[in-house]
Amino acid sequence: MLQQTQVATVIPYFEKFIKTFPDIASLARAEEAHVMQLWSGLGYYSRARNLYDAANIILTKHEGIFPCNFEEIIQLPGIGRSTAGAICAFSFKQNYPILDGNVKRVFCRFYAIEEWSGKTNVEKKLWQIAQENLPKHDIQIYTQAIMDLGATICIRSKPRCTECPLIKNCQSFQKNLTQIIPAKKPVKKLPFKKTNILILKNAKNIFFIKRRKQAVWRGLWSLPEFISKKELQIWMIKNLDGQYKVVTGGKKLATFSHYKLEMIYHLANIDNPNILNDIENGLWLEQNEIENAALPSPIKKLVKEICL
Repeated sequence: MLQQTQVATVIPYFEKFIKTFPDIASLARAEEAHVMQLWSGLGYYSRARNLYDAANIILTKHEGIFPCNFEEIIQLPGIGRSTAGAICAFSFKQNYPILDGNVKRVFCRFYAIEEWSGKTNVEKKLWQIAQENLPKHDIQIYTQAIMDLGATICIRSKPRCTECPLIKNCQSFQKNLTQIIPAKKPVKKLPFKKTNILILKNAKNIFFIKRRKQAVWRGLWSLPEFISKKELQIWMIKNLDGQYKVVTGGKKLATFSHYKLEMIYHLANIDNPNILNDIENGLWLEQNEIENAALPSPIKKLVKEICL
């Protein structure tokens, strides 16, 4: 949960998640929809799916016991080299390096690496540095210490260099480069996408469709979505049989990590909700259920702004 999400945001989600799924077996045996519901609002939903898939693999291939060697751990969905190294260090006291954002920043500053840490050649160099700096003993203490150093002292803006135990040998400090290292990620213009979204409602309910496996927000409940307005109109003619009243329409912009999405929404009232009974994976949700439902955050926000 802490990958790409702040601690303050994560804590209530984590506490509820652990209470619901206290062990690997309970998570693996849960319905994916339930897992996604508890994750709703955190974003980056592939993390939840990876967690769920990993639990199932551990249950079936490892008899429900989390593997204790690096090679097997890194094969689990959602676990990369740094996460696998952290698990080995903290859980099994095995000497493996990690390279999260805080550690990258410490190494970049200490060795005065002026290039962006995300470049392939730079990251390769940082992994070499991380390996070379591994201690002979107390790997878990060292790993926690270097993470904390980056999180509390060697912070991105206004690093607290005078409090740093590495100040005498820090090349960035000696060369007066701490304000330009680490280098910022090159700005990349986000691509712009459009989609047509249909909000169908009656007095108490709103209609949702479960997202397909190959779609974004897989496994979550979302609003009917169409590439074009013409496609939307064809769907309405086929499924609503003229039994609706268009109320309003408009646009909302949602920004994601890799693109911007313009959601062109169309709101329609339906007197007879039974006409949608034949829609595969369709569901009417009462409006008071929206807040706790497994909906993508942009969709939940749109529905709340337009309908509630």
